[in-house]
Amino acid sequence: MARPTSRIMLPLGLVLALLAMAPAAVVANEQMVAQICKSTPYPELCTATAGKQVGHYAASPVDALAVLNMQVDAFEKRTAAARARVGKVSAGVTPKAKEALDLCDNLYNDVIDALGAARRAIVFKDAVTIRAMMSMAAQAMQGCDEKFRQVGEKNPMTRFDQSLLNISENCRALSNKI
Repeated sequence: MARPTSRIMLPLGLVLALLAMAPAAVVANEQMVAQICKSTPYPELCTATAGKQVGHYAASPVDALAVLNMQVDAFEKRTAAARARVGKVSAGVTPKAKEALDLCDNLYNDVIDALGAARRAIVFKDAVTIRAMMSMAAQAMQGCDEKFRQVGEKNPMTRFDQSLLNISENCRALSNKI
């Protein structure tokens, strides 16, 4: 009859073996992310944002669909950060800038809705819907910038808007590969 410790050692040995393999899988997936991201308009941004999430994909090989999911995750996080920034910069601005920031906040909320639709489309590999949602998101960022131009104020969200536009372009490019 096997001793109780031998029953524990077998699963423990299996876990340790899998953990030893995980770093190699992560490195391979990081290389795949970099290769896939080379085909996007902003490969450095793609690699940087997807690379932060590649560890979640250690159990399976990374493909364009996985990188697209990573980009949508990054897009959502960056949009949430933009909304938080709107809240911080709203205090102490002119009424015209406040009006523009309120519009930007509403548009960022629309982006989050569009990303939800894009996530549902990813499940079905519906590239047309993904591209449409990314176009809507890009228009929202452009709408934010345009409102600041109309009121003649400097846009404190320019850096966010530009990075979100770039991520949307990467997502559109990746949707062509699924």
